Amino acid sequence: MLRSSIKPIVSFHSKVSLTRAYLNSTTRSMSSSSSTKGATSASASGKSEEVEEDVVLFKNENSARLIVLNRPRKLNSLNTEMINLITPRLIEYSKSTSNNVIILTSSLPKSLCAGGDVASCAIEILKDNPLYPSDFFQQEYNLNYLISTYPKPYVALMDGITMGGGVGLSVHAPFRVATQTTKLAMPEMDIGFFPDVGTTFFLPRLDDKIGYYYALSGDILSGLDAYFAGFATHYIKSENKEALIKRLSVLKPPVINNVKTTTNEILSNQQEYFALVNNAIEEFSETKLPEDYKFPLSPEDITIIKQAFSQPTIKDVFKFLEGRKDNFSKTLLEKLTNKPLSSLNIAYELLKLGEKNSIKSQFKQELIAATNIVNIPAKENDFVLGVSHKLIDKIKLPAYPTWHNGNVSETFIKSILKSSIKTTKSLSEPYIKSFFGVDFDQYPHHMGLPSNQQVADYITGNDGSGRSYLPTPNEVHKYFAKTTNNKLGVEAKINQILQVHGEASKYDNKYVSWKA
Repeated sequence: MLRSSIKPIVSFHSKVSLTRAYLNSTTRSMSSSSSTKGATSASASGKSEEVEEDVVLFKNENSARLIVLNRPRKLNSLNTEMINLITPRLIEYSKSTSNNVIILTSSLPKSLCAGGDVASCAIEILKDNPLYPSDFFQQEYNLNYLISTYPKPYVALMDGITMGGGVGLSVHAPFRVATQTTKLAMPEMDIGFFPDVGTTFFLPRLDDKIGYYYALSGDILSGLDAYFAGFATHYIKSENKEALIKRLSVLKPPVINNVKTTTNEILSNQQEYFALVNNAIEEFSETKLPEDYKFPLSPEDITIIKQAFSQPTIKDVFKFLEGRKDNFSKTLLEKLTNKPLSSLNIAYELLKLGEKNSIKSQFKQELIAATNIVNIPAKENDFVLGVSHKLIDKIKLPAYPTWHNGNVSETFIKSILKSSIKTTKSLSEPYIKSFFGVDFDQYPHHMGLPSNQQVADYITGNDGSGRSYLPTPNEVHKYFAKTTNNKLGVEAKINQILQVHGEASKYDNKYVSWKA
């Protein structure tokens, strides 16, 4: 359901990549540029000296506008400077009549964005300066929200490491392109934080609670895993990335440059062009899964995940897993046991809120939680403890610090999720800016593999067909092969969904009904 709303703000934080190279840093400010600066320049004395390139490059390619992340020594980890360059440029592009598509990419082959500058946040908390991380998160979350409601096609090329803040720059886009080099994760739990950048809205909308699983476990997904799970909408080979950019740059929309002011106008007038963009990306998508590819979660694992994360509290999740004897449950329990109780409780409650909230409301909710967390005194703060252990002190063993698990109570968790004097003092109004007056409960575009809901609607006849009889399993496969134009992996995806939710045994396997 779509809503039109009009309220503004900015937000920023950068996130966590557990890739260690990403975070030794404080970066000096550089000016914005539409082109790359040279590697050297002549000084007044005639000597050659190094000149650093901009941390974000902006390039024009025909009707496409490229946002190129360019902080190679930090694997493009997102910092305040990068956010302050990208946000105004996106707003400018949204108003311009000379561009039709925005493409997020990287100058670095092995990383789109490895996370964010959480080390600086932790260091400032240690200095008793929570205003810095509060402002950081506010700017970042506003950029993420801006992307989620962007009126023009926004294509994220998730080539290489895409973690934390990099996920926030990507998953809210209608077009999310993974490759064979993609390594995607939300590892915030390992530094005493929670999966943020709007993922507590995105992740609950993945099928069968697997979003909860990836949020709380921090597991890393390959490009195909990300595509199959729903993080990515398309899968291409890295070597086709430049050709895809060129193809997108020459697309001509039916109508796009008259920026509308209401949700329905913005979305309905762009459907035809979004379909053209989707078809163009499909031209470069792989057509066949590798013969040896297998999604890491089996239908049995998915059933356990759904049952576990349907429990009312994280405490009940532990009880559920402790009562099982299978290896998957034991492994998952071990993973969760390593996380701080503060992060587990806060993340679980945020994910449940995210199932019901609109996207704008959830960004605001995340910002309130993040601001309350950074205002916890450093000596009691799991976020400071986790970041210091992994990213500042770089301690390898033990892998985790001794968390402040004795301080976690229901009252504490509720206080983190509520507005407070700290949030009022630390944040500017409005918390989340209403860039295009758009808000929604469900993402308006679905360009990936079929979802549970789509398959359920077809089987139950709620797809608008008026059909009153059950289909055969073969008819389900044929229907989605046709409607997706034989999209990569569609047969395997439908197989997985039917193994979890299809009921055919009572019909001698001739017909299939839907079980929730």
